Amino acid sequence: MNINIKRVLIVFVILITMSVLWTVYQMSPPEGTAERVFVIRENSNLNTISKHLKDKEFIKSSFLFSVYATVTGKQSKIVRGEHTIKQGKGYNDILQDLSTLENETEAIEVIVSEGLTVLEIADRLNKLGIVDRKQFLHAAKSWDTLTEKQQEKLGVNKEVKKSNTKFAVEGLLFPDTYYFEKNMKDDEVIHQMTERLLHETSKITIKTDQTPYEMLTLASIIEKEALLNEEKRKIAGVFENRLKEGKKLQSCSTVQYLLERPKATLRRKDLKIKSPYNTYLNKGLPPGPISNPDLASIKAAANPEKHDYYYFVAKQDGTWSHFFSKTYKEHRKYTQLSGNY
Repeated sequence: MNINIKRVLIVFVILITMSVLWTVYQMSPPEGTAERVFVIRENSNLNTISKHLKDKEFIKSSFLFSVYATVTGKQSKIVRGEHTIKQGKGYNDILQDLSTLENETEAIEVIVSEGLTVLEIADRLNKLGIVDRKQFLHAAKSWDTLTEKQQEKLGVNKEVKKSNTKFAVEGLLFPDTYYFEKNMKDDEVIHQMTERLLHETSKITIKTDQTPYEMLTLASIIEKEALLNEEKRKIAGVFENRLKEGKKLQSCSTVQYLLERPKATLRRKDLKIKSPYNTYLNKGLPPGPISNPDLASIKAAANPEKHDYYYFVAKQDGTWSHFFSKTYKEHRKYTQLSGNY
């Protein structure tokens, strides 16, 4: 056989193999186990439905899904209305779900705001009849509630598991809008919310020497300290500077986390509460997160602003902004100006 023909055949085989592998990859479902509401309107065509499925991250390729639905003849069986679809399903299963409304359960919209604690989320889910509060909190205390893969991605090691965390999943329940059913399993709810966290943070590069779990711990403090997104990286920089210098973080938010009910103003005796979470008494980060931070706080913790500030205090002027200081003397001046001690 002519050498040139052999080369052409080899190239052809390689191209075919690569095309097949690409197609198989594109047709495989994206990672995730979240269950979400998917609405198909009366005027939606297959291309619109396919694009919407891709945007919602149920599929990777809208083009291949459209081709599959057309070739298999399942395009004509799609029913307009509100569906509940779980991530991780293949084309055939998705089309099966979209072909009927008979098996649909009533999905409850749950808005988890940024900065909520596990206790506050448990109260909200319990009130809506999604979980039992007591059982949910019991599951939230155990590292075994998370999958091994989730623990690995978060950098949860033996040392973390031995630390005295109040709740193992504090900081891992990503603030977002969810669609849950009544009387769900506690671990399923936690898995979905943690999976949403891992997905939303998958492209974030940590530019400090912290593990993902330590980064989330710092982010949870930033979430409680910063009311303005534009200040979050600067506040993160203050905490990073203090960590590097071996200074105590002295975050009031970590003390508030220890109280049954947050106070408008902490008293000096509150700062003396003995707990590994009290950053007025202990150096370094607390054992774990103190809230469930949003994406802006997480990004700030992963990439703190570089500066020479070591202190900050709220201005108390209605702007929600802070004074930042390089020295304690300067900090005291701003503290007195803000009406704090």
